[in-house]
Amino acid sequence: MSIPVAEAPAAPGTPPAAAPPAPLASRIVDTFFSPVKVFEQLREGSAPWVGPVLVCAALLVIVTVVRPLFISDQQMAEAALQQMRSMGMKELPSAEEMAGRMSMQSLIGLPFAVAWAFLRVWLVGLILFGVYALALGGRNQVRPYAAVASHAFLVPTLGICLVAALQYATGRLDLTLDAALLAPGLDPDGVAARVLHGITPWGVWFVALLALGGATVNRRKGWLGVAALLLSLQLALVLAFALVAHMAQGRAAAG
Repeated sequence: MSIPVAEAPAAPGTPPAAAPPAPLASRIVDTFFSPVKVFEQLREGSAPWVGPVLVCAALLVIVTVVRPLFISDQQMAEAALQQMRSMGMKELPSAEEMAGRMSMQSLIGLPFAVAWAFLRVWLVGLILFGVYALALGGRNQVRPYAAVASHAFLVPTLGICLVAALQYATGRLDLTLDAALLAPGLDPDGVAARVLHGITPWGVWFVALLALGGATVNRRKGWLGVAALLLSLQLALVLAFALVAHMAQGRAAAG
């Protein structure tokens, strides 16, 4: 006669470890063509954010370094002076004086541009954190939102490179690809024109990616409402800068 032996209770199963993120090159491509696939990898573990920032910074450095091959310092100085005059500034250096300092100013500005590429990721990540975590009760970690922002910034960086390539190819520094093309008759120094210059296809795309990424990280289906909120915030900032520039131009002209 066999004696029944009590079986030990099975150990509770451990949850499967999160799959490692895809390689950087794959995530860069998927950011443009399959962003949800990228953002799903940012939910668990250490959400990667440094790689896209390094790519953006490298592209900005390349655009700056190759500029003298296509656009001379004299052209850059003349464009800068024209912009200053449109702001109402009167006491300006000559184009030759400014051209002589253009290369040094570009070299000095590069480290600040690279530092800004890192800083802006966390600033936008904090905005997403405020919307999704504080307002909507989502994930309360900033890093996934910063990772979403770092991947989303690939889009406006590509837009900057595209505009720079067109400017270098045509030699026209006034060439733009923004909403002002839809209203060619506007006063270029007016508030409306300045606002339209701040609305670009990649800017809208960028906002959509931020909203979609925040929703994906929090496993939410709806993201259009947040996209509308972020787009409104973007337009408010553009309008504020346009009004400040217009007021500064008016005071300079009156004084």
